[in-house]
Amino acid sequence: MVDLSKSGSKVESDRVGRVSLPPADYVLELLKLDADALKLIEPPSKRHQYRAVINWVTNYKCPPEVNEKLEVVKGYLEAFYHLCEVEDWERAKQILNIKVPPVDEYLDSQLRSWDYYEECIHIYRRLLGKLDQYWESICLNGLGIAYYFLGEYHKAIEYFQQSLQIAREIGDLLTEGKALGNLGNVYDSLGEYHKAIEYHQQSLQIAREIGDRSGEGSALGNLGNVYYLLGEYDKAIEYYQQLLQIAREIGNRSGEGAASGNLGLAYYLLGEYDKAIEYHQQSLQIAREIGNRSGEGSALGSLGNVYYLLGEYDKAMEYYQQSLQIAREIGDRSGEGIALGNLGNAYYSLGKYHKAIEYYQQDLQIAREIGTRSGEGHALGDWGESLLKLEKYTESLEYSQAALEILKQIGERHYQAKVLKNIAETHQHLGNLDAARQYCDEAIAIFTELGVPELKECQELREEIHKSSRVC
Repeated sequence: MVDLSKSGSKVESDRVGRVSLPPADYVLELLKLDADALKLIEPPSKRHQYRAVINWVTNYKCPPEVNEKLEVVKGYLEAFYHLCEVEDWERAKQILNIKVPPVDEYLDSQLRSWDYYEECIHIYRRLLGKLDQYWESICLNGLGIAYYFLGEYHKAIEYFQQSLQIAREIGDLLTEGKALGNLGNVYDSLGEYHKAIEYHQQSLQIAREIGDRSGEGSALGNLGNVYYLLGEYDKAIEYYQQLLQIAREIGNRSGEGAASGNLGLAYYLLGEYDKAIEYHQQSLQIAREIGNRSGEGSALGSLGNVYYLLGEYDKAMEYYQQSLQIAREIGDRSGEGIALGNLGNAYYSLGKYHKAIEYYQQDLQIAREIGTRSGEGHALGDWGESLLKLEKYTESLEYSQAALEILKQIGERHYQAKVLKNIAETHQHLGNLDAARQYCDEAIAIFTELGVPELKECQELREEIHKSSRVC
């Protein structure tokens, strides 16, 4: 579905994900730094810092044996921190304006695309309070995005609200629209779908007022995402179709691919699998044409999901394996975790619960390594559900309770309700019918509030528990 910040493709070229950086002369011109003029800078300690900036930009080359993408742009990051040491904030911010080929994403956006959220947080924090209000709003928005992807939703809301307030004070409608859209995405992740819709509608209105076609497309896609999660797939499709039309009109191939993928997801859940495959194939083709390997991996995973639902598990796993391979090649740890989780789901559906757990375990490890609390909660919940099927009820409770604790902390209510249902079922098997009722009622309350399709299945479980109580 439409992402909060990763609208562009990830940058990579050769097999280890190496990128071709802009020429040093271009960067020095952007920074307005002249090596010959350094001798005029006093005191010497300050001059040394500027000399370090030029050296890092001009001479640093990532060692060929290093696969870490952060190392590729290390020269820029070191230059940034040296500029911060001399409090040259204007030049420091220009480092973030360096466009990294081949998709020409700004450096900070590229770091987000590579999942380096902690690094982004360090960068934005160094600039807070050092520049004008426009840049203050940008940094606050960037912090919100980083914390969003780390699963710290309430912290993300704080930063987006601050960014929104400043944008309104200075009349920056473009940043205001982005902040509103980002707030909508956070509330979407928190399961507060109707609040999310309000923010996305405001974002859409601003985008149309200022003629921001790209922002209009993002808002339409985000509205589609909310209705998708609410199970209103026909309405979601309407929004995705509008997004697709705008993306084609403005020549946004990445947006076109994302819209096609989203349409595939919606038709997939409507049970129109031929249409789903058609749109995912379009998304895959576009991703390959523009060199968006992250999008390629996502499309392959989505195709796997369709064949998974069709019961063609072997074919599904072929797509998941391809998705996993791409994620590993480009260093997309988040995508790697998703692919591992999908493979776990496939083995779960085949009744191979031990094998499923192996994949969930790897998914969990990655989530913890990159600090995504949401991913950690999902992996623990999936693991707990597999243990439930293996009738290891005590262990299942342990993992499900751990998942529940995380999901409550971050406020991710939709999956929280699913875990509550699994805990209820586990207690039912253990004969703890009062506890089973309690957890089931909690799940029903959330599903009812969200208005999602899982409610019916949970109500059926509640009836089973009630019947068990009468038998007792």
